[in-house]
Amino acid sequence: MITGIIIAVTGLLSILYAYIAYKKADLGLSEIKKEDLVSYYLELALHLIPFPFWAFAGGALLFLAGIITIIISMLI
Repeated sequence: MITGIIIAVTGLLSILYAYIAYKKADLGLSEIKKEDLVSYYLELALHLIPFPFWAFAGGALLFLAGIITIIISMLI
């Protein structure tokens, strides 16, 4: 059960990092957002695709794996 909790918390921290990176990029691109939405979304994608996107995807998978591990350990 402890392993599942550690995996789930690691996933949540990874998701939190991705959210903070998104908010930081959004704040930095607020001026572009007022002028042109297409450029805003292209720049946002360029800021988020390298690492924050994969951190979110991996964090979501880790969180689900942690929850499944906790449920299975409670059943056994």
